Parts: sequence; structure tokens; C-alpha cells
Amino acid sequence: MKTILHVTEVLSGGVLPVVSGICNGLCDKYNFVVAYGIRPDMPDNLSDHFDSRVKLIPIPDLKLKLSLRGDLSAIRAIKKIVKEESPDIIHIHSTKAGIDARIGLLGCEAVKYYTPHGFCFLRKDQLGLKRFVLRTMEIVLARLCDGIIACGKYEYEEAKRITSKALLVENGLDTDYMDDILDEEDEYEHQYTIYTAGRIGPQKNPKVFNAIAEKMIDYKFVWIGDGEDRALLKSKNIEVTGVLDRREVIKKAVNFDCYISTSLWEGLPIALMEAMYMEKECVVTDIEGNNELIIDGKSGRLFRSLDEAFKALTDEKKSFGVNAKQRIVDNYTLVKMCEKYEKVYG
Repeated sequence: MKTILHVTEVLSGGVLPVVSGICNGLCDKYNFVVAYGIRPDMPDNLSDHFDSRVKLIPIPDLKLKLSLRGDLSAIRAIKKIVKEESPDIIHIHSTKAGIDARIGLLGCEAVKYYTPHGFCFLRKDQLGLKRFVLRTMEIVLARLCDGIIACGKYEYEEAKRITSKALLVENGLDTDYMDDILDEEDEYEHQYTIYTAGRIGPQKNPKVFNAIAEKMIDYKFVWIGDGEDRALLKSKNIEVTGVLDRREVIKKAVNFDCYISTSLWEGLPIALMEAMYMEKECVVTDIEGNNELIIDGKSGRLFRSLDEAFKALTDEKKSFGVNAKQRIVDNYTLVKMCEKYEKVYG
């Protein structure tokens, strides 16, 4: 049985259900080891998200922020884990782990794959010169692995521009997990609620979320999560829940009505998949990832400006929920994702 080592600086947000989904869905066929960095938004009960057969190894110095001392320590830890676990395949997730692991494991005989979960050079909050440098870095680092596995079609198109070894395995939602939670939670009468979920940071664009809430002061808005830009959510009709476990996020969302994404960039967002599967009205920015999942006017609404968002949120409601759920069931399930990964891993 092959041993597969996952290396990631983040086990929260959308990366956690993808990594845990791969491990849990395929642990009858492979031995899995997960080496991960520590972040404040990581769940306290991390082991509960994984099958007991999955070995979890923390790397405290594997962090998003650049640090020569910290990065060298993280590289040493990764090399030590590789030596002890002797993996056949190393699957690296997200930008920072992609840098440390691909450089640190230069010469390692194991097959190495990299999934960016949103290329860093596509960040809309970065200046053009920095994005050029980041793209160049990804082109160079692509030579140090055996393939880039894109999590969505747009990421795949970008991957093909920087390497000839690009593969596509779309993120998938664990619908059985969703059904178990949804069966536990009852709906009740409530004020119409517009919500989002994720870390309150530049990617999710809380400034625009706040501007929409201020323009719709009679509506209730909820941000499930926390983060460094929490102070930008100033409107009095916004509730911020703080960091919640994924199960609690889904349970809370049962009695919310409309999912909104104001993101500037995405990979292939799991939070949006969850909302679609729950048949929520979805109003999201017209960006890569979001517009791969949402077909405007059929499974939700896309917007490019505050006015478009306001119109989509206040127009006479059309039920796209059934179509949204069916789109997930037909195309983006954990079962389909694991079937594709099994072909990649061999």
C-alpha cells in the first residue's frame, strides 16, 4: 500500500475539507500522513476531521509569513518527516508550503504534486510588479515537482500556462457529511439573513461586504468567521460569529437564507459549494472559482459592482436553490474527487 504525505501550511477554511476528504475517502487504499502548519483559525478538534488511520504531524514553523529562520526550520522538519515516513507520493497544498517543500525536497525521489488552491499571483490586492514576481516564482518552482494538480478549471488553465505537467481534479463536497448535519438541525422562523463564511481578510473583501450591509440596513448580515480585518465590518446590522467548527458553520447556516461572496479571488470555494448544496440563494462576485460554480440566472447570481450586488439581493427572489444543489450533486462531490485522485496517485 502506497504512503502519501500531504504537506500544507493551512488546515482550515476550504483546504481542510479537501485534504481530510482525500484522506478519509481513500484511506482504505493508501496510508496517509498529513504534515501541517499551525494557524489561529485551525479547529481545536482537528483529529475529529480525519479517519483514525490518518497520521497527523504538526510543523509549528510552517507559517504563511516569510521568515528565514522559520522557513529553514520548517524545511528541516519536512525533510525529517519524509525520511521517517518514506512516502511514495508527496502532495503539497497552498503557496507557502509549495515554496518550502518544493525547495527543501529538491532531489527527493518521491513523486511530488502541488495544489495551489488559488495561485498567489492572481491575488487582486497585489501590485502588478509583485504579481509578476510571484508568477515567475511559480514557473521556476513548477520544475521542482512532478505536476500541478489544479482544484478548478480556471486554476487548471493558469497551471497549463506555467507547466506542461498540469492536471485537473476539482474540489468535491462530502455530501454524506452534509446530510448527517442537516438531518440534525431544524429550521425555524427567522429574519431574512444574508451570510458569508471564511477568514476576515483581504481575499474575502470585507470592505465591500460592509458597504453592501450599510446599503441594506433593514437586512440582517452575518459573517461566520474571524480575522485580521474584522474592524472593517462596522455596519450595525452585521453579526460576526468568530471562528466556528465546520459542523457548527453548517448548522448555523441552516437558518440563513442567502449566501454572499465578496471575494476578490478564489480557487474553487468549498463554502459556496456548501451553500449551494443547502439550496441557499447565492449572490457572488463574478470571479474565477465563483463563476465556475454559479451559472448566472440558473444556479445563482453573479455581480461585478455594488449596484449589481444590491440589485441581485433586492430583486424579487427567484429560487435557484434546487438547480444549485443539483449542480453540486452532478459535478462536485467528494466521491468524484476521490475517484480522480485515485487515478492520479495510481
